[in-house]
Amino acid sequence: MDRRWLLPVALLCVSCVTATPPSSDPPRATPADPEVLRSDLELAWGGIVAREQHPGSGPEVDVEAAASIPMPDHRSIHGAVQYFSTSLRDKIQTSLLRATRYRSMIDAILDEHALPKALAYLPVIESAYIPTLTSRAGAHGLWQFMPATAREYGLRVDWWIDERADPEKSTAAAAAFLTDLYREFGDWSLALAAYNCGPGRVRRALESTGATTFWELLERSALPKETRGYVPTFYATLHIAGDPEAYGFRLEPHAPADLGTITVDGPLSLRFLAGSAGLSESELQELNPALHRGLVPPGRRNVTVPAAAAPLLAEVAATLREDDTEIDVAALVVRKGDTVTRLARRFGTQPGTILEMNDLRPGDSLRAGRSIYVPVNARRLGTLLRHADDEDVFHTVRKGDTLSAIARKHKLSVGDLCELNDLRKDAILQPGQKLRVTPPRGLTAGGM
Repeated sequence: MDRRWLLPVALLCVSCVTATPPSSDPPRATPADPEVLRSDLELAWGGIVAREQHPGSGPEVDVEAAASIPMPDHRSIHGAVQYFSTSLRDKIQTSLLRATRYRSMIDAILDEHALPKALAYLPVIESAYIPTLTSRAGAHGLWQFMPATAREYGLRVDWWIDERADPEKSTAAAAAFLTDLYREFGDWSLALAAYNCGPGRVRRALESTGATTFWELLERSALPKETRGYVPTFYATLHIAGDPEAYGFRLEPHAPADLGTITVDGPLSLRFLAGSAGLSESELQELNPALHRGLVPPGRRNVTVPAAAAPLLAEVAATLREDDTEIDVAALVVRKGDTVTRLARRFGTQPGTILEMNDLRPGDSLRAGRSIYVPVNARRLGTLLRHADDEDVFHTVRKGDTLSAIARKHKLSVGDLCELNDLRKDAILQPGQKLRVTPPRGLTAGGM
């Protein structure tokens, strides 16, 4: 899906819920182009500020969602409504239509937490309801959680899985977070500001200025510019959602997809599952956005699938999972002398990847006999372990080695060398890494 067009003001905050840096391994889903988003964002905020000087009359709102939260009257809101209704109308329309896919689920969770229905429209300015969206700061999902905040509210974020992209689980986490923010500030405008820039930032701004409302902080420029735009644009979205026809928009009901759930023992690739039922990998990935690597993690996990394909996929997962040749992870039994660094060099990966895959911390030692996961196809892992010291089968990468130099030395083309080792031609080699330089018996490199 091309996300370059994504609603710019929907990311007005770039969703910095916390300042925690992003994970070293980015999610598999491709984020929107941050330069395009930033350029459009600045134009959008500039347009809203300009319209504050000539706000016009405030729109009338009387629907349930808009009525569920006190609606402030401020020139920045009216300017945002006008801008949304003109320059950004097509993008707002797309986001509102996409919202219908999630509204019943979001409304139910908001009801459970006794929260205003208006908050169901917060993702319009967070993610445009794209579960796999990642901001430049590392926020991710419908509700644009940063990793630390996501984990604090019970979401799993690791090498295998990122539940920030799970619409239902992330909505429950967002509802809990918003409940805590409202409990602290007692005002929705301040709570929303805190959702954007962090409660500590809002707390310090209130204390340093003596202000008591978000609008006072806005007038004094006491909060980041993004936050000063974030809160008004949320209320602008509510105005439009409350009476879409009056502003040239429409809402349409979403026909629920016929979906089922199967229980799978991982690790297993979505590509293998999809192929066994004649589905596309992208179809299963879209139904399971939290599986950001296209892999079901170790252990038992529910996977969402088309209802018609559920019986076949359940049988495949139960009986044929060992036939999954698409999966690029394998279990390894640690041998005496193995370290994370040595294993990473052998398999051409980073030590941090092995640490994350196995929930290890830097400095943790590997106990001989322990089983760990490594990012290597099982077939290649077996070959590496059998022939690791066989110089006519494997070349040990040394400092300064390049793919072309290694290929010449062993009378291979660079393409054949890459194919033998499942490498891209621009792969970065690590000293100590083992590269196969002899095709398996009976096969040529090009025939693998």
